[in-house]
Amino acid sequence: MQLLRFMVVARRVIVAEPFAESGLAVLREAGIEVDSLVGKPRDALIVALEGADGLIVRSETRVDRELLAAGRRLVAVARAGVGVDAIDVDAATQAGIVVLNTPSANTLAATEQTFALMLALIRHTVDAALSLREGRWDRRSFVGTELYGKTLGIVGLGRIGANVAQRAKAFGMKIIAHDPFITQARADAFDATLLTLEELLQRSDIVTLHMALGERTRGLIRRRELDLLRPHAYLINCARGGLIDEEDLLAALDAGKLAGAGIDVVAQEPPPPGGTGARLHRHPKVVSTPHLGGSTVEALERIAVELAQDLARVLLGSPAAGAVNAPTFGGAEGERMRPFVETAYRMGRFYPQYARPASLPTFAFVAEGELSNLSPEPLVTSFLSGLLQGTTDRRVTIVNARTIAEELGVRIEARTETRGSSAYAATLRVHAGPTTIVGTVAGGSPRIVELDGFEIDAIPIGGMVITKHRDVPGMIGKVGTILGDADVNISTMQVSRTQDAGGDAIMVLGVDRRAPDDALERLGAIQGISAVHAIEI
Repeated sequence: MQLLRFMVVARRVIVAEPFAESGLAVLREAGIEVDSLVGKPRDALIVALEGADGLIVRSETRVDRELLAAGRRLVAVARAGVGVDAIDVDAATQAGIVVLNTPSANTLAATEQTFALMLALIRHTVDAALSLREGRWDRRSFVGTELYGKTLGIVGLGRIGANVAQRAKAFGMKIIAHDPFITQARADAFDATLLTLEELLQRSDIVTLHMALGERTRGLIRRRELDLLRPHAYLINCARGGLIDEEDLLAALDAGKLAGAGIDVVAQEPPPPGGTGARLHRHPKVVSTPHLGGSTVEALERIAVELAQDLARVLLGSPAAGAVNAPTFGGAEGERMRPFVETAYRMGRFYPQYARPASLPTFAFVAEGELSNLSPEPLVTSFLSGLLQGTTDRRVTIVNARTIAEELGVRIEARTETRGSSAYAATLRVHAGPTTIVGTVAGGSPRIVELDGFEIDAIPIGGMVITKHRDVPGMIGKVGTILGDADVNISTMQVSRTQDAGGDAIMVLGVDRRAPDDALERLGAIQGISAVHAIEI
């Protein structure tokens, strides 16, 4: 009897920049070795990466092709924050390295920082505080204005932009927005009017930027856009420094084209002395902070824990929740779909151990029921990353699973069906040769609920022993006795049959450790048992 085994290899993570102890504890609890190179030179980091599986950075470590090439075992690079500007994502993708971030962990912190700068600007808080510190009591020079009744232009209505919109309504502000990637229905949810960027700039009293930095958004705000602002308007940027042309902003401030700017980020951090970023920080019409958008105790804690959990998932073989360079479900769907992504991965791990095919057949992958209105691609990729873990010795991740499958000639045909063929609201169904596996999520946990026509309810985690046999008296006792004699504890047991007594049946046992080969051979020799499958996931 041929048995597939999955090797458990010690994993090692390099931490290149300060990272909360709570996150490190998550990694250690998962059995992952953690080495800190915080404050060490780049050369030391390159040497250390040779034996590393994961790398954690924040914003100062430049993860380029040289660094990635040094990590021959590298599976994932984790950025403790939202942006991945300092990571060569294309090079990582080519190498099959997963790039992780925490897109939602600092949402509240960045939202509140936006209002901190906004209020500091319109109420002259910084200058007034400095005046008092110098011993002056001067109220007339610092008469401010109110947020109430003002028009707030939000450029980018994603997670942070949407949170800003919600809180701006509490201030009594009117909301307009520009975001080419959202629908009017999403804007309506925040009482926001969608406009072109030009219209937004012309109508706003305050403009706040919440866009990612990319080729389409680099230099989004230049001289032409700044000229559209009204002289009393303010510009806030707690997103990415490269969104604004800093020379053009300095010129506009000097020319009185806008009343002021709140700047948390600049194009080069920290800015070189005399550079545009440093000049903005010193400008009398600018309130600046040193990239504090995500710097709260609570946000740093969330970032560390969420990132460490995701990194541990990837290093231990599961799909990522926050992969930048792999197909994932975004937005509100992301959290709801995460257990289904995990289910797809575990179905992939399950298949080759259960079916034991001589060669991989063509797979039909069907997302059914409530999954039918979503793209199945993240689910398919997760299934392939699990499947190929046990069928090739190459490093397989959700980043390169599709590519490796194509190279190996593995064909998978994906589709969706509105009405599933089971009683569950949402299921994943895989047909491969004579084998059919159906999975779902119950209580937030992956489940296999059908196997070759037999109805079951098995959690595909840990060790399993599956037998196919004739449904005759004494079968359960014989199997239990052999496993007990081998000191294999049975944690769960299910028996299912497709017809009346005496027909075909299946038994699915959860076991606390893998059954020895000789015990499996004894099981296979029991009269009436046609197949025995030992599975480890």
